[in-house]
Amino acid sequence: MSRSINLFIKRTVPEREIVTRLNREIPDGIESLEYPKARAAVFLQYADHEAEFQQSLGLSWASDELSLDDVQLAIHLANLLSTDVLLEPEHLALPDGYTWCLATMNNQLYAVDTTDVEDGIALRPHTQKILLTI
Repeated sequence: MSRSINLFIKRTVPEREIVTRLNREIPDGIESLEYPKARAAVFLQYADHEAEFQQSLGLSWASDELSLDDVQLAIHLANLLSTDVLLEPEHLALPDGYTWCLATMNNQLYAVDTTDVEDGIALRPHTQKILLTI
């Protein structure tokens, strides 16, 4: 069974930097098409967008022994990369009507509303962000 995490990054960050930083955080290693790594447990699919969130990161792995916390990873990446990170958390209860979270550079996590745009995703304008405690 394959497992995955999808993240959206607000500011453009070079793929090499993302792979390097994630390799420091994920003990079993990560690779992408551009940056292969022998015996890496996690594969990164990286894409650029012209939307508010300029990049998407798809992390996938097959090992049942590897466990990654999507919310903690998003918060950590927001700090490491100095940018906001958007995710649809797998195991976090959110307020009614919310399905997305925004991890910020100052270790905050908010429930947010999003909208699909032509080339990606954006925060829905003029809607409330709800601070979450985790």
